[in-house]
Amino acid sequence: MPQNAITVQATLRQNANIASIELLRGLASAVVCLYHFTNGNNNFISEANWIKAIAGKGWLGVEIFFVISGFIIPYSMARSNYRWRDFPLFMLKRWARIDPPFWLSILFVLGLNALATLWLVPSFSVSWPRVLLHFGYLIPFFPPYQWLNGVYWTLGVEFQYYILVALLYPLLFHKRSLYFWLTAGALLTVTIFTNQPAFFFDYSMFFILGFALFRRFDGQLKPWEFYLFSAIVFWVIDYKFSIQYLVAGFAPWLLIAFWPDLKVRGLRWLGMISYSLYLIHLPLGKKLIPLAARYIEGDGPRLVFVVFLFCFTLLLAYGFYQLIERPAMRWSKLVHYGERKVKSEK
Repeated sequence: MPQNAITVQATLRQNANIASIELLRGLASAVVCLYHFTNGNNNFISEANWIKAIAGKGWLGVEIFFVISGFIIPYSMARSNYRWRDFPLFMLKRWARIDPPFWLSILFVLGLNALATLWLVPSFSVSWPRVLLHFGYLIPFFPPYQWLNGVYWTLGVEFQYYILVALLYPLLFHKRSLYFWLTAGALLTVTIFTNQPAFFFDYSMFFILGFALFRRFDGQLKPWEFYLFSAIVFWVIDYKFSIQYLVAGFAPWLLIAFWPDLKVRGLRWLGMISYSLYLIHLPLGKKLIPLAARYIEGDGPRLVFVVFLFCFTLLLAYGFYQLIERPAMRWSKLVHYGERKVKSEK
């Protein structure tokens, strides 16, 4: 293995835990959850309420997740010395980490839909083709089928990203930065001219921002290159979307680049359960908020209910994490690629 690659490997292993990542995950999952609880049912909280207005920006937490993923997946791949031949094992590792909680959350959604016949809907039915299209994240390819859970579309985008980053990794993270500039530039060009929200390329600039953060972290981008490339990505974000999206990309960029060791205990705990919280919060809100609306009047009492629902969802998410997500994490760690070769060549 080249000495430069060994140095990068050593640096990454010494910085295995980046505290700001968990902080950002916790923040992103919390604001997305509160957005859905306050704004997901239009008539529950009045439009004039200032808390609803602030929480109404919580959907931007999704873009924070995309930047995190753009950084942390290459980070993990580099620590394992990923090569093209490792593609099947890489996908298996991601499958073991992401899909078991995803599948169990589908059962959770179906069970909650059935239970909601007691107070919300007169009957319950299942479209099995629709359910089966969730396996492999195929819903976007078969309209008019829709996701059973409104947040699943982001998992579809992430799955497309895993495939792409596994195929392009040797180019995106080649020791010569020219390869990175050309490949990332091509991806940015595609994203400017696409308008398909269900697919990766519509949001690829956020992942690419994470790529730049990783290349800075592993020392493969000079400072001036990092700032110039980041400025280009921010321009693309603003050009395609708006200043709101730019802020959503800037926050994780700032923390990961300059305060990677920042710790906030409560947010780190939220970060630990963030995936579980993300999977289960929306179906709970969709079913319980209409029920609460029948008996609770006024913004004040309803906001108190939102706090109660948020705490209740955190408890369920923690249980989901302990019973389902943690075992999936252990299964994922059983899948190795490249690591033995790294150790033997050092």
